[in-house]
Amino acid sequence: MAEMRIRAGLITLFALPLAMNGEQPYTFANTPGKLPKEVAPLEYSIRIVPDISKFTFSGGETVKVKASVPVHALILNSLELNITKASIDGTQLSPDVIKLDPNNELLTIALPNELAAGEHSLALEFNGTITQKGRGFYYMPYQEQGTGAKKITLGTQFEPSDARRFFPCWDEPSFRARFQLTTVVPENWLAVSNMPVESEHKIDPTSPSSGATSIGKEVRFQATPSMSSYLNVFVAGELDLIEKKAAGTQIRVIATKGKAEWGRYALESTAQILDYYNDYFGVRYPLPKLDQIAIPGGFGGAMENWGGITYFESVLLFDPKKSSALTRQRIYEVIAHETAHQWFGDLVTMAWWDNLWLNEGFASWMGSKCTAHFNPDWEVWLAKNVQRDPTRRSGIAKEVAMEGDARSTTHAIQQPVANESDANSAFDDITYRKGQSFLRMLESFLGEAAFRDGIRRYIAAHKYSNSTTADLWKALSDASGKPVAQIAAAWTEQPGFPIVIVKRNGDKVLLEQQRFTINYPNAPALEWKIPLTYEFIAQAVEGKQDLVVGGTRLMTNKIDTLPNVPANRVIKINANGAGNYRVQYDRDSWKLLLDSLPYLSVDDRVNLLCDAWALVQANRADISLYLNSIAKVPRGHELAERDQIVNTFDYINRLLIGDPSREKFQAYARSFLRPTFDELGWEPKKDESPRDSLLRASLIVALGDLGDQEIIAGCKKRFEKFIVGPASLAPNLRVSVCFIVGHNSDDATWNRLHELGLKTTSIEEKQNYYDALAAAGDPELGKKALQISLTNELPTSRALQLVGKVARDGRDPGLAWNFAKANMKALLEKTDALGANTFAPGLFVFFSEKSRADELKTYAKSNLPGTSAKEIAKAVDEVEFRAEFKQRLVPQLNHWIDQRGVASGH
Repeated sequence: MAEMRIRAGLITLFALPLAMNGEQPYTFANTPGKLPKEVAPLEYSIRIVPDISKFTFSGGETVKVKASVPVHALILNSLELNITKASIDGTQLSPDVIKLDPNNELLTIALPNELAAGEHSLALEFNGTITQKGRGFYYMPYQEQGTGAKKITLGTQFEPSDARRFFPCWDEPSFRARFQLTTVVPENWLAVSNMPVESEHKIDPTSPSSGATSIGKEVRFQATPSMSSYLNVFVAGELDLIEKKAAGTQIRVIATKGKAEWGRYALESTAQILDYYNDYFGVRYPLPKLDQIAIPGGFGGAMENWGGITYFESVLLFDPKKSSALTRQRIYEVIAHETAHQWFGDLVTMAWWDNLWLNEGFASWMGSKCTAHFNPDWEVWLAKNVQRDPTRRSGIAKEVAMEGDARSTTHAIQQPVANESDANSAFDDITYRKGQSFLRMLESFLGEAAFRDGIRRYIAAHKYSNSTTADLWKALSDASGKPVAQIAAAWTEQPGFPIVIVKRNGDKVLLEQQRFTINYPNAPALEWKIPLTYEFIAQAVEGKQDLVVGGTRLMTNKIDTLPNVPANRVIKINANGAGNYRVQYDRDSWKLLLDSLPYLSVDDRVNLLCDAWALVQANRADISLYLNSIAKVPRGHELAERDQIVNTFDYINRLLIGDPSREKFQAYARSFLRPTFDELGWEPKKDESPRDSLLRASLIVALGDLGDQEIIAGCKKRFEKFIVGPASLAPNLRVSVCFIVGHNSDDATWNRLHELGLKTTSIEEKQNYYDALAAAGDPELGKKALQISLTNELPTSRALQLVGKVARDGRDPGLAWNFAKANMKALLEKTDALGANTFAPGLFVFFSEKSRADELKTYAKSNLPGTSAKEIAKAVDEVEFRAEFKQRLVPQLNHWIDQRGVASGH
């Protein structure tokens, strides 16, 4: 009989206290920020003329502003721009009244006379530099598809606070305005911005007013709706596009010449996603077009510019002949995330960066919900996230956030952000993934229909404006009839999360909540209102499973009780693992659960394994708890289940580098994983699920890294065939095979991989080959890989990540740190806004010797800026934890393995 699930509507609400800090609904006047609120922009008309030969640009703008009271000065943002002229209401101002403050990124214009309340016109002329940094206005060198010719594309990246590098502006989220951009580009270039082209005409470079240095064209774009400055975008180059009209919107995928057709999957996916969001949000996408723009460099991810989303090529373009199933899934998820921002972030924007989670946490949740809706076989909520920064944790999104949130260096989802540097540090796993996990838990508690109704109310009330978290809670409370702000306060306004301790006492289940911590002794005690979900699972009778009956309960106090539960009844707290809390069961309850694993869903089994591993890390349990648990997992090849184990084994394997017990652990791990691989086999089976393809690839890397000689030999054999005939190796296996070949490469093999990387014009392929180079176990080859980071072989952001990949995937993280220390200035020249504070501290997170934590602290005092303090603290905490955990884990691991006499195996 198939498993049946019944969700009982058992919801218990208790008296609730007021919200913790009583955050207020949005008002412009009370929003934080540096800029005075007495003057605000209404409309910008901007003209930008790039000089590609010199990588400079000149610009001019007219800004319609409104003063609410008389003022004697205008204060706005400008950075790395030279202001050459200024006028107010047509009156030219003396250069002496223009004051730039680079430290505070401010431009002050002292007015000769008092400016009356009302509307005025500010005109500025300026010039600046086009850099490769991926901040502000940047250029991207690349090889053209088909010809291999070296070309240049221009792009912009403004979040959180770099629009001020492109034009002087009120560069804070609450200063919304309309933006009209005009630009001059070469005649054969395509220029793209937020809105459609309004007019385009050829210009004469000899004309003194054109600003052009060669024959080109002037492109004028329509004005945007009212929006925040950081959402502006400008991309130009020799670009191709494909397009279609769907959901009432012109959708285009734009890429460098020869690559646009690889955007076909993205085009079809966008149409599907846009239609879903039009319905979900209750407000149709408001712009006439939506461009998905693949860029060959600059920054490393994707940016939700309104109407013109930019993506690093490898997360938008899909080549059916070469791209893997993993790439396909990643593309869909990123498009779903960024397109969700067109409403949650663009149409409605957080008031200030302390509410960044409103943008990113929501888009992460909404993107995953949409992806899961159309692709249920992908197990989106359990999928392994591998972040583009190799020094950040990988794994299930919720687990990644919880591991960081258990530390002393965590912060609340809503964190104080005093300035732009703090804003850059806010783009982390707590903001994205804890925010996502909390919203999933809240939706589960309120119900899908009530939650969606609340979101629709929120969007309708705040469109073309800004908001705070209080505005979202009000909309959800009004829709659900539940005190959402009071429930949510502890989850968003204080750090950390709870663990629920489960103890049986006769027919009662006693529940106690505590703060869950790792490497954080004497942490402040905190409490939460926990939306508990639970399941009772009856014992199997004659091979048939009884019903799984569930309930929901709001745990409002430190202690709670579930009455009338028979002592032999299996209880699983946190149904499907949707809640953002850990659970620790007493011995009898845990034994009942393990015996019932075959009757639990994959979601529940993965949740139990994740909790068991977390208990080991927190020193609440011995490693035997986890290892005995995975031994009870039903035989099979469920991707999420096996990937959780692979991820845990990988962590242990890297922690044990240099320890004599590593070989013994590797033998055990191989013996556990190899039977699953043998069931799958090397070759894809006809009509196999995408999950099997992904698991095969994951196991090849895991077993190869664990020293399985048969797997390593199999990878080398397939790589040799691939060199001769690329079609011989399935796209789903190429990344794994190349990685293991690179990890075990000699000089000749490493050079062949390097040649392949230099030759290809596909950013995705190039990335795979260079990842293999960085994984080299031979330290001399590792040094060669590190040297590449100083060259122009890779886009700047990817070149920088090569250093972190050598630290993570090589055999000695010290190799990467020594190189970085010697070349820090040159490497930091390549970083974007989000990487400036994280790069150096991140290289330490693979060390497990306490002396390395002391080394980082000493180095930071004289070499790293104060804005890196949070990242330094995180890295120090990670190194100190790894040192303590390794010392604790090794004897436990040896004892468990010795008791079982595991053979060395493959």
